[in-house]
Amino acid sequence: MVTFLSVIVAVFRAVFMGKQALVLENFALRQQLGVYLRKEKRPPRLKARDRIFWVLLSKMWDGWKSTLVIAKPNTVIGWHRRGLKLYWPWRSRTNRAGRPRIPRKHIEFIKRISRENPAWGKDKIYEELKIKFGIEHSTSTIRLYMVSPRNPKRGQKWRTFIDNHKGQIYACDFLTQYTAFFGVVYIFIIMELGSRRTVHFNVTESPGLDWVKQQIREISPYGEGPRFLIHDNDGIFGQFGRQKKQQKGKNYRCAFDMWLEKTMGIEGIPIPYGAPNANGGLERFNLTLRVEALDHFIFFCERHVYRVCKDYINYYNHGRPLQALHAIPDPYPELKEPPPTNGKVVSLPILGGIHHDYRLVA
Repeated sequence: MVTFLSVIVAVFRAVFMGKQALVLENFALRQQLGVYLRKEKRPPRLKARDRIFWVLLSKMWDGWKSTLVIAKPNTVIGWHRRGLKLYWPWRSRTNRAGRPRIPRKHIEFIKRISRENPAWGKDKIYEELKIKFGIEHSTSTIRLYMVSPRNPKRGQKWRTFIDNHKGQIYACDFLTQYTAFFGVVYIFIIMELGSRRTVHFNVTESPGLDWVKQQIREISPYGEGPRFLIHDNDGIFGQFGRQKKQQKGKNYRCAFDMWLEKTMGIEGIPIPYGAPNANGGLERFNLTLRVEALDHFIFFCERHVYRVCKDYINYYNHGRPLQALHAIPDPYPELKEPPPTNGKVVSLPILGGIHHDYRLVA
C-alpha cells in the first residue's frame, strides 16, 4: 500500500515538474534500476497489485513496453488474459444454474440408506424410496448423494414362454450351506416366477425324492398348485439318463416329472443340460439369499439355517422391493396403502441389523 501511494505522489509531482527536471529524474531512476538488476540474479517476485498496475498501464499508454524491465511484455499480456478468465465467469455467475437441489431431508435419507446398506446400489435405493415413501428422484441424483452401482442375457424364445405363463409357473432348486462342523445342509426353495414370491422353503441334511415330493404336496394340498414347475437336472429327482421313459406319448427325463403329472397334475419342465440361466429367476434369488443372509453367519445346525432363511425370506416377500419388478412380491398390508405425507422415519432391523426395513410412522 505504501508503494502504491508513493507512485501516486510521484505522478502528481511529475505533473508540476519542469520537462528538464523530469527527464533527469527519469534518467536517475533508470540508472539505479539497472544497478539493482545487475546485483540481483533474478528480478523480485511481483505481487498482485504490481501485476494489476502494469496491466492497467498497458491499456492507458502505448509506450509501456519501452520502460518495462522487470518482466517481459508477453508476461504482462498473460496476466491480462488470466484476469479475463477470472472476470467473465464471475460476471456471468447465477444462483439458478443447473438442476434444483432436492430437499435436504431426502439427501440425508439417501446417505443413511447407503451407509447402513453398503451393498445397495442406486437402483435398489430408488425402489426403496419410490415404493415405500413415494419419493422419486432419478438414479443419477441418488448416486450423487450415496455414501458408499447387471442385466442378464436372456434368450428370446424362453423369455417369451416365461412372460406368457409366469402367473402359472413355479421354480424349485436346491442350495447348499456348510456348517461349522463341516456338515452340509440342503435348502430347498420354491418360487412363483410371476411375483418372485418364495412360496415355500425347507431345509434337510438328507434330501431324497420322497422328501421333495412331500414339499410339493405342501404347496398344493387341494390341487391348487402351479401349472408348470421348472427344475434342474439334479440326481435327487431320479434321472433316467439317456434312456428316457415314455408314458402316454410323452417322454420323461426323470421320475419326478412322471410323478408330478400323474399325481399332482403339474407339468414338470427340466431345464436344458448346462443352462442354469433357464432358471434365472430362482438362481438369482439363491445368490441374493447367500450374499445378503447366509454369508453373514456361522451355522451350527440345521435349525439355525432354517431360522435365518425364515427371517430373510419373510423380509424378502413382504418388505424388500425388487429391481426386476419395481415392486414388493407380497407387501405387508400397511405397504399396500399410499405412504403418509408426514411422519417419522423408523428402521426395523432384519437379521440383527444386517438389513433394515424402513417405514414412515406418525
